[in-house]
Amino acid sequence: MDKKMKQPEISIVIPVYKPEKRVFERVKEMLKKQTIPSEIVETWDMPEAKSMNVGIRQAKGNIIITLPQDCVPENEFWLEKLIKPLKNKKNVGVVSDLHLPEEYWKGYDFLTRIFTISDRKDKKPGMDMRGTAFRKEDLIQIGLIDEDPKIIGIDGDVYTKLSIRGKFVRANVRILHLHNQKNFKEVIKKVYTYSEGNGKFVKGGEMNLFNIWVRIMKATPLFGAIFFIYGFPFKKYFYLFPIYLIIGIPLLHFVNVVGFWKGFFLDKESMRNLEVLKG
Repeated sequence: MDKKMKQPEISIVIPVYKPEKRVFERVKEMLKKQTIPSEIVETWDMPEAKSMNVGIRQAKGNIIITLPQDCVPENEFWLEKLIKPLKNKKNVGVVSDLHLPEEYWKGYDFLTRIFTISDRKDKKPGMDMRGTAFRKEDLIQIGLIDEDPKIIGIDGDVYTKLSIRGKFVRANVRILHLHNQKNFKEVIKKVYTYSEGNGKFVKGGEMNLFNIWVRIMKATPLFGAIFFIYGFPFKKYFYLFPIYLIIGIPLLHFVNVVGFWKGFFLDKESMRNLEVLKG
């Protein structure tokens, strides 16, 4: 048989760093159940952007899926549906929706549940590296993912570079984000890190004007609290809103404001990358 026929069409790149074993095994088990075959490429113990790039370079497939170690495909049809929109040459990226299952969320302590309650509302991102499909040739054309340690928001950086070449679309498939939140302090740290990344990204000025203003408004004292109210899943957890209003919103909003403007004004290395390098 021709060796080229054995080359996988799809490679799933999983950057791995201190994984929760039970969740990581669940990820790999569900990938084995997919209706179409794929190559799994694990890259261990590196900063996120470098880890992805190493995996992309190693990958044999012409379609690349970036998938975190704690994101489980919802069902066996996830991969098949995710790559389908790439048949349209105008599409450069296909994004999964994010879902935090209630049974997993209930495993958090009470305060952690309050600070993560907005995650119970499905996230439908315009771009997110968690469960996204690309053509390998497109990623190569943009020089892969920028490994500058000062860049935190690699999602936005990739979006900015690739959106010039085509569109990002959603495939209406979900991945279960089973992030192990040990306590509410970890949640606050994560919010700060992403807020800092938004500040750096806005400072770079490489995103469209709408996204710039949304991030600036969210980081505006007092006014930005509206975004946290909007993200609350009222339909199912309305009875928890008073607690969220008193405890959750003030702290989350404060951390977002501080993180954003520090990221905007200060030029320093990503906390996430430093943690991996020191670890």
